[in-house]
Amino acid sequence: RAQDEECGDGTTSVIILGGEMLAMCQPFLEVHNTHPIKIVGGYMKALDDAVKFMAELALPVDVNNDEEMFGIVNSCLGTKFVGRYGDMATKLAVQAVRTVQRADQVSGVYEVDFKRYAKVEKIPGGHMEECKVLDGVMFNKDITHPKMRRNIKNPRVLLLDCPLEYKKAESMLNVEITDDQDWEKLMETE
Repeated sequence: RAQDEECGDGTTSVIILGGEMLAMCQPFLEVHNTHPIKIVGGYMKALDDAVKFMAELALPVDVNNDEEMFGIVNSCLGTKFVGRYGDMATKLAVQAVRTVQRADQVSGVYEVDFKRYAKVEKIPGGHMEECKVLDGVMFNKDITHPKMRRNIKNPRVLLLDCPLEYKKAESMLNVEITDDQDWEKLMETE
């Protein structure tokens, strides 16, 4: 799950690869009595070699080129989405990242903190084609009255760090009603 949160893909591959690497260690531990520190040292050397090899194979990517970005994202999401929604999910993912990316003023390095700046809001009853990325804030408010506006242009928004609710006062009250007029008076006062 941590791998899926961090990279978004390859979770099954990571589990299978990790399990296979552990299975390859077993003969060294049981038959050859190799100390686990030596095995870990061997894996650390392999990691260094793998990083060097990937650095040689790496290609520069222009993050402003839509075609390149769609190709990269589509290769990651291709295993998650099937059929007609693959291209739509790819475009939404690229658009969402570009919406929340923040450039460091000094180094120019982009930070993409989607946990802080983005939220997926699921609204039941819609269609996949209606999905979109909003640049701003969305309030998912239930319609409580038929005359309630469904869309407000240029609203004034107040952010509070406390609940904006009134608490109903609870009072224990015993009322003795002797005739119909007492009941009507009670209803009026309430």
